[in-house]
Amino acid sequence: MSQHSEHKIHLLQSENRISSFSLLCLLVIAVFLQPAFCQSNDTMKEMDMGGQTQDTMKSTEPNQAKMNMDEGEMDIVHPFFTHMGMPEAVGHSALRLSGVATREEGDTLGDVGFHLETGLADRIGLHIRNDRISNNAHTEIMLQYAAIRSRDGMSGFSPFIELEVPTHEDERHAYGLFGFSTMWSTHGLELNQSVEYSPEEEALEGSFSMVGKVSQRLFPVVEFIFAAAEGATPQNSMIGGLKYRINKYTAFGIGYQFPVTEAREFNHQVLLQMDLEW
Repeated sequence: MSQHSEHKIHLLQSENRISSFSLLCLLVIAVFLQPAFCQSNDTMKEMDMGGQTQDTMKSTEPNQAKMNMDEGEMDIVHPFFTHMGMPEAVGHSALRLSGVATREEGDTLGDVGFHLETGLADRIGLHIRNDRISNNAHTEIMLQYAAIRSRDGMSGFSPFIELEVPTHEDERHAYGLFGFSTMWSTHGLELNQSVEYSPEEEALEGSFSMVGKVSQRLFPVVEFIFAAAEGATPQNSMIGGLKYRINKYTAFGIGYQFPVTEAREFNHQVLLQMDLEW
């Protein structure tokens, strides 16, 4: 190999390291800003509650997220692929069922996916997910812990550990990842972010989502998905879509995903998704 080629490879690897590090720094900054905002909201709530003691408020905190869910106060739908930044309340589960049409090199390939999340205990949630069952040889199983949580349970910071389990006959290798997620939610807007790192693959990937509420039934969704690995060009994409709430427990969405970097896995994807909650 010529010195010129070696120099180009070295530059490419350096750029990938810089891209990965920059993304990580931005997400870490977001993590530290969001809990601070959550704490400021909590302070305002304490001022409004007047004579209520801190001990009384602490005794009601674990059940507040479940109460909000039951009362329908936080009724913003889930994004398409991004992990929810906070675990589901104990006794509450959500399932995203996806149909994916992928356009790649002149061919259109169909696939299906799912994302199940449920609350196992106070502050602990379980995610089981495979966004493209035929194409992805692994299904992820993730345990999420709400380390920092606002009093309503709808904003905060959650570290997690993840196991990628082989689910194809020709795949036998499992591997682990770790990462964190954040969430900030109001009655009209919800932001979720997730980033994870694979030591074995030396890869960093994640996503950021924004779901708005324009009416009781309509919710525009925007997501940014990124992936960067040692020695590879980053592959980033965007999703734009709309979700429609059929009733309190069911929503339907349609989305369009397209690459935003020269390196790409596909030309574009059309997403159909059904959200179920119970």
